[in-house]
Amino acid sequence: MGKFKSFMEKFKKQIWIYLVVWIVIAILLVVPISYTITNAHLEGVRWVEAMSLHFGENFAKFPIAQIFGSKYVNDFVKAMEYYTLAYFALVVIAICKTLPKTDFQDIEHGSSDWCRPGEQYKVLNKKEGLILATDNYLPVDKPGNVNVLIVGRIWCW
Repeated sequence: MGKFKSFMEKFKKQIWIYLVVWIVIAILLVVPISYTITNAHLEGVRWVEAMSLHFGENFAKFPIAQIFGSKYVNDFVKAMEYYTLAYFALVVIAICKTLPKTDFQDIEHGSSDWCRPGEQYKVLNKKEGLILATDNYLPVDKPGNVNVLIVGRIWCW
């Protein structure tokens, strides 16, 4: 449950953006497409020909009021179902691509934030030794390998 909660906190704004884009595309594209396809069926014309000939004028006409008429509503609902399924699949793919690949995503490399609280003190000392960071000292009397690579600038006053 913890992963889902952190996922929802991170993607809360994105989900609202995806929802607004879904509504805008539905209004601007699905309405004229379903209107054009229904008119093609009623006139006995292939829908591909109707799309190439009449989509532009139906897009400009913006038939939102007519789409809820009795002869258009069934095709509109079917078009919305297909559109919603395709859009949902694309959103799931987009969210999966943006999920962090590791638990250490967005954590400073080399930071003690990579370990659990207090875990760094298995190697380091909290009070004395060579200063590495705040409350992180390398003990000078530690047996074994105590080599340290310091990356960055050392300020001397």
